[in-house]
Amino acid sequence: MPQAERNRKSPLMRKLLLLNVAALSPSEITGHTPTLAALANAGSLSALRAPFPALTCTSHATMFTGTLPAEHGIVGNGWYDREHAKVFMWNRSAHHVRGETLWDAARARVPQFKAANLFWRFVADSECQLQVTERPVYWSSGRKSFDFFTQPTDLHARLVQALGKFPFPQFWGPFAGIASTEWILLATAQVMEQDDPDLLMAYAPYLDYEAQRHGPNSHQAQDALARMDSALAVILAKARSLGRDVALVSDYGFAQVERPVYINRVLRGSGFMSIEAAANGDQIAYGVSRAFAVCDNQVAHVYVANPDDIESVQTLLRGTPGIADVLDREAQASHHIDHPRAGELLAVADTDAWFAFPYWLDEQRAPDFADCIAIFDKGGFDPCELLPRPGVFGKPYIAMRLAQKLARLAVPFDVINPDATLIRGARNIANDEANGATLITSWQRQSASVAMQDLKQMLLARMFNDD
Repeated sequence: MPQAERNRKSPLMRKLLLLNVAALSPSEITGHTPTLAALANAGSLSALRAPFPALTCTSHATMFTGTLPAEHGIVGNGWYDREHAKVFMWNRSAHHVRGETLWDAARARVPQFKAANLFWRFVADSECQLQVTERPVYWSSGRKSFDFFTQPTDLHARLVQALGKFPFPQFWGPFAGIASTEWILLATAQVMEQDDPDLLMAYAPYLDYEAQRHGPNSHQAQDALARMDSALAVILAKARSLGRDVALVSDYGFAQVERPVYINRVLRGSGFMSIEAAANGDQIAYGVSRAFAVCDNQVAHVYVANPDDIESVQTLLRGTPGIADVLDREAQASHHIDHPRAGELLAVADTDAWFAFPYWLDEQRAPDFADCIAIFDKGGFDPCELLPRPGVFGKPYIAMRLAQKLARLAVPFDVINPDATLIRGARNIANDEANGATLITSWQRQSASVAMQDLKQMLLARMFNDD
């Protein structure tokens, strides 16, 4: 159908590729990134002002709902559920997010609007017609195998036939590298060409890895940036050949960090945390603890059971080296994070520090998951899962464990180095637009910076020719 005829039949004017390149900052768009620089020069480049805190899940929810954490409810990459007395990290279901999404708003205008979502957080159970995300298979025997989830289910077979199995070990863990991102980008191109959704969202995580391991200023991070730029060339060329608009976003930037803050060890040492001395190591007894923290890069939600303890916990933490501030509910409201899921207190790290989740005081009492890739078992985010098991036998041991996993054996994935002092990058909470999140569009705009919660309306205006 000619474009002019299509425009008369539907208010939908333009199809969009919304590509999230994790951890890309405006300052990184230089001559060393020719693909990104060409996209920006033809269209526009601006800072994208992230919510507080600037974390993967929080930023994703903010971008696709157009609201802030106090409203959409995603206060971090995880939070403590008071009813279940359990910390839930890296939730996948869209049911956790409150508010109208970008695709809901588009479908309200065009009922036949078709959306595809590849690997953005909270894709599962959403109203996107096409969904792809990582999801291991958990067997009743206790073993775990690598796989991914799709909706509709036949999309899984189609992608495997075209691209091979999803390289899950390169998506997260000590093997994490560019192969998983390249697979996602090729899958995006496949969906773009074969399914032709009106809105196609994809998440490319590769820049996350080296910046956390070695710091955003390291040569490893700079080398990763060059490889990411090359990998993007294919998908951007495909979008261009199909006449599709591109909005390339990131969710945060990185801060160079030098020291972990073991906030839960501080709380435990002062008698606020209850511990179960279990056979598999010390375990936090969340439901009976007076206070504990869910650590997440440069912030930590601190849950305090008794309101009478809040002031003393706040005073204790404000006197702890590496902690810049501790926000109560009133202060949280000024940052738009005063949601029931948030902690009674929110600790904020110094700019060169980050919150590490370990709470045990004796390595002999470390829980059995301490040196494992176990993102759902740990009561906080653990970037040490990107660090390989140390020692001369480290790599052979990792290879053995990976082979055992691929052979479907029920063995622990104890392949990491749990030494938090080695981490050099954390998601940046500072008010630093040059090194924060990024927005690049294939069309020209006049804006020095955009608030992340305004992105949804900006994209709707572009798709429906309201701008």
